[in-house]
Amino acid sequence: MIKLPGPIAVYFDPTNSSADKALAFDENALVGDENRKHHGRSEIQKWMIEGKQKYRFTAEPIEIVETPDQVLVKAKVSGNFPNSPVELDYRFELVNDKIATLSIR
Repeated sequence: MIKLPGPIAVYFDPTNSSADKALAFDENALVGDENRKHHGRSEIQKWMIEGKQKYRFTAEPIEIVETPDQVLVKAKVSGNFPNSPVELDYRFELVNDKIATLSIR
């Protein structure tokens, strides 16, 4: 099992609600996914709810690379979308033990 930093572990934990996951983000966090940006906890929580409803996906971390500036997590994502499962890169920047930015590619 991969050891993830605290807020990233909260984000990937499938037993956490979108509200719990949103609390892992800084109040002014920014998420980039599917060529769209989501700013602030409330937008991020809405994005998580909509994504879960649309794709019914799970994301399982399979690799982690930490640098001083960011944490890269490669995850196997399975769900209701073409070519499932796929491997995606989740790039996190953490500030004060919160997720400040997340980019998914």
